[in-house]
Amino acid sequence: MQYTKRQYLKTVAFTTSSFLIGNQSVNSGNWFSNKFKNNKEKVPGIPQSRIDLEGEVVYKYAHYILDLNLKNITPQMVIAPHFKKRGTVQNTLPPKEMWNKMKPTLLVIDALSESMGSPINDIVSAYRSPTYNRAVRGKSRSYHMSNQAVDVTFKKANPWRVAKAVRHLRDKEKEFKGGIGTYSGFVHIDTRGQNVNW
Repeated sequence: MQYTKRQYLKTVAFTTSSFLIGNQSVNSGNWFSNKFKNNKEKVPGIPQSRIDLEGEVVYKYAHYILDLNLKNITPQMVIAPHFKKRGTVQNTLPPKEMWNKMKPTLLVIDALSESMGSPINDIVSAYRSPTYNRAVRGKSRSYHMSNQAVDVTFKKANPWRVAKAVRHLRDKEKEFKGGIGTYSGFVHIDTRGQNVNW
């Protein structure tokens, strides 16, 4: 059977497109597998004791934070409060389905550090498991339990200065909607979706 030039070109085009579509699916699968594999790679600054306690999920969460491309926040800063204890109660990492809820709050804190020109001193509290939240006498509906809140301190910036700067980001710059709580030792910031001060 002889092909006309048009039939030949159609056949080549169909075969090429089928190959590319099939190959793209394979490559997409490889990308996912590689991404998943990379999430187990070690992240500098995370002690082995934390891996011993919770396993390789610690590295996965660290890679999630790295992927946010934050300028002023390291994975170690975010992960450290998840290993705090109150009495015999150990806090934990957030469940995986809650990881993405922390992103807006971390972006606000990152922007706040930039706008004030002050490095972050300490993330005092981030996610709290319900058991740990009760142990530290947190509010029963705390946004820490939904992984949307951070208590934070900044170098050379007292809580009142930080609260003023973050209210400017929220109220004037319209960067986010959320809660701002001013305490003597830190500032609470959350991205609950409505503005509240205390």
